[in-house]
Amino acid sequence: MADKKVVDINKFRNKKLIKKIFYVLRIPIVILAVIAALFLSARLLGNVAVSNVTDAIRQTGNIFSRGEGYPCSADISKFRKLTAIGSNPFIIYDDSSIILNSSADEVFSMPLSYADSKVKTNNGRALIYSNSSNEVVLQSKTEKLGTITEDGAVVAAALSKNGYIATSYASEENQSVLSVYNSRFKKIFQWNCSQERIADISLSSNGKKLAVAAVGAENAEIYTRLIVFDIDSSEPLADVKYSGTLLLKVVYTSSNKIIAAGDNRTVVISSRGEAVDELIYSEDSILAVCADDSGNTVIWYEEFGGSKTGMVRYSSRGKKTCTVTLDGIPDCVASYGGKIAVANANKITLYSSNGKETRTVETENSVSELICCSGGIFAVENGAVCKY
Repeated sequence: MADKKVVDINKFRNKKLIKKIFYVLRIPIVILAVIAALFLSARLLGNVAVSNVTDAIRQTGNIFSRGEGYPCSADISKFRKLTAIGSNPFIIYDDSSIILNSSADEVFSMPLSYADSKVKTNNGRALIYSNSSNEVVLQSKTEKLGTITEDGAVVAAALSKNGYIATSYASEENQSVLSVYNSRFKKIFQWNCSQERIADISLSSNGKKLAVAAVGAENAEIYTRLIVFDIDSSEPLADVKYSGTLLLKVVYTSSNKIIAAGDNRTVVISSRGEAVDELIYSEDSILAVCADDSGNTVIWYEEFGGSKTGMVRYSSRGKKTCTVTLDGIPDCVASYGGKIAVANANKITLYSSNGKETRTVETENSVSELICCSGGIFAVENGAVCKY
């Protein structure tokens, strides 16, 4: 008689149960595996990548939590600035900073202890400082990351793509003290400037180089030194002097070009100080300078006594991509990547990187603040933040 196979019913049931459990849990297991891989990659890349991954995970909850949408109200009595952190609108009030998502739901808010806050953003992080405070605060989209306390009120600050921070303040011994901190808030560079006041700073993407606009006076004439440092040495890589010019904004681009805009000219130099380009305009006619994380920069200045506006865009390579003349002076301007936005009266006009008009948006009210980011175009109108 042939042997009969004996089936263990309990064992069979256990196998079926395990299969069912695995079937139910397969998606969460895959998600956890992806998250683990992201964290491992982020750990290898550094602190900034870790905080960006953490932000992404925390914001997944907002997928199922929808806000009331745009337009959303803004407290104009405390309002200071609308900017962007990544794809998110970022509002700075006198007493707090607030980050919104695509449906105007609040992602994160943080109290501020000073009312004249300024902000620099880069790669999903924001650096908040004040000319009346010695404290600099770094935050991501979902948390406060850390604080730096200097020995004097911070006059200028910069934030690099990899999380390095630069600050400048005046001391009793020096006109300016310049410091650079790595992504773990450790000071790795300091330069004392005894003759000039630092007006602006910009860091390279990797934080290893920085460009400084230092303003002084000589024989009753103002001048600006545009200085480039490698943080491994206090000896400048380049030191170019511009007599009769007050450089106000410095941009260190992702292609290692430095674009510096001033009251009567904009200059472009290499990291070694070689001249790349120069734009000349009338004294005190500059209206605005807009730059994105890569260093694509748009300069606005008055022409013909203010009856027209000149618009010039430089790519991150330091090359001029367009020169446009517009009628009148716009109410607000903004740029991001290859997109340029101009608000005037009840209209927002969009231009491409080569200066071609691509789109016009009618607004219900006049625009008082305007930003472009990967999340869209956002404007402040009559006490509300609108999205286009």
